[in-house]
Amino acid sequence: MSIARRTSPVLALLLIATLGCGGLMRSPGPSSEEVEELKRRVVELQRKATVSEVELARMRQEVARLEAELAAQDEAARRQEELAAAAAAEEPVKPIDFGPEIEESDVEEETLDEPLADRQPPEVPPVASEPPAVAREPAAVPRPAAPAPTAAVTPQAQTLYDESYTLFHEKQYTAAEDGFRRYLELYPTTELADNAQFWIGECRYARGDFNSALAAFTATVERFPGGNKVPDALLKAGKCLEALGDRERAAQTYREVMNRFRGSAAAAAASERIEALH
Repeated sequence: MSIARRTSPVLALLLIATLGCGGLMRSPGPSSEEVEELKRRVVELQRKATVSEVELARMRQEVARLEAELAAQDEAARRQEELAAAAAAEEPVKPIDFGPEIEESDVEEETLDEPLADRQPPEVPPVASEPPAVAREPAAVPRPAAPAPTAAVTPQAQTLYDESYTLFHEKQYTAAEDGFRRYLELYPTTELADNAQFWIGECRYARGDFNSALAAFTATVERFPGGNKVPDALLKAGKCLEALGDRERAAQTYREVMNRFRGSAAAAAASERIEALH
C-alpha cells in the first residue's frame, strides 16, 4: 500500500512540503569559479567594444581625410580647366605674316632635284627691275649637305633649343637667332638641327630681312633634304620671294610644295598663296 493511503491527508501534505524544501536546499547555486568566468567574459566584451569604438573613430578620420583630398583634387582640376579655357580664348600674337607653323611635320622624306637658289622660270625672261639682292642672293650660296640628323638630343641641347624657341615667341628675334646658330655649331647632327636652321630663317623673316631669310630657308632644304622642315621651309622661301617682288619664282616654289607634299598643311597654304598671286 502506498504512503498516500497509509497516512492522513495532513501528514501527506507535511511530508510533501518537507521533501520539497529539502530538495530546494539541496539544489546547488553558482560556484565561485562560474562567477569569476562570467566576470572575465564581461570584461573581455567591454574590451572588445572599446577597441571597436577606437577603430571606428580611426576609420571615420580616414574617410574625412580622403574626402578632403578628393575635394582638393576636384578644385585643382576645375582651376586648370578654367585656365585652359582662358588661354584658348586669348588671341595669339604673331609676327609679320608668320604663316602656318607646325613644329613637327609628318611628311615623307624626299630629296630636292636641284638647289632652290639656282632655279629660274624658263618661260619668263629675267625682269630688268628685279631687286639686285634677289638676283645675287649672296647669302644663299650652296653649302655641302650636312650629315642627316641622327644623333639623339641631349638634355643640354634640348635646353638650348627650348630657350631659343622661347625667345622667338617673345619676339626677341636677334637673341633667338643667336641661340639657334649656337645650337647648329654645337649639335649639327642631332634630330633638331634642321629645325634650328629653319627657325633661323623665321627669325630673319620676322625682322623683315627677307633676303637673309630666303638664304636660311634654302639652306634648310639643301642641308637637310630629308628633314621634317622641308615643306615649311619651301613655303616660307616662296613667301620671301613674294615679299621681294619675284612673284613668278614665288609661284613656282608654291607649286613645288603642292606637288611634293600633297595633303600637307604646307601644301594647303601654298595653294592659298598661289590664288592670292593671281
